[in-house]
Amino acid sequence: MALKPTLRNLFIDREFVEKVSFLKNIPIFDGLSNSALGKLTGIMYSKKYPAGELIFEEGKVGKALFIIFDGEVAITKAAGNSEPKIIATHEKGAFFGEMALLEELPRSATAKTTKETTLFLMYKVKFDWFIEKDPRVGLKVIYNIAKVLSGRLRETSEFFAKTV
Repeated sequence: MALKPTLRNLFIDREFVEKVSFLKNIPIFDGLSNSALGKLTGIMYSKKYPAGELIFEEGKVGKALFIIFDGEVAITKAAGNSEPKIIATHEKGAFFGEMALLEELPRSATAKTTKETTLFLMYKVKFDWFIEKDPRVGLKVIYNIAKVLSGRLRETSEFFAKTV
């Protein structure tokens, strides 16, 4: 005998499918099955931030990765005695703070919303637990993070080579 879906269950299922569909397009989840993405959503949190809200501060220890579901985030870097410089602006589908999943070290920049923003957060402690439960998927995510970091390092090297 089939159970009748309740309105609440339909909403949860729709929300789950929407999350998995969204995460499928994020580079650090490249090559993961819907099932694996579904498992990862179980260790993620969704949080809304108003415009102008500090997400994290340069120099503070990082504990989470952030994925922009909706909104915009500015990444700034301290510039000596002058005002911090905007080094990047991220929108829907972008992610930042990924190094925090690898090691808990001070953040290299500050992140602040520029408009109302919804973020998915994945804390290092939850990701470490996930790796123990599903090392194959965890390794794939770490591999994808390494590819992203490699690309960012390459871009930074090219930028400095042009400015020196």
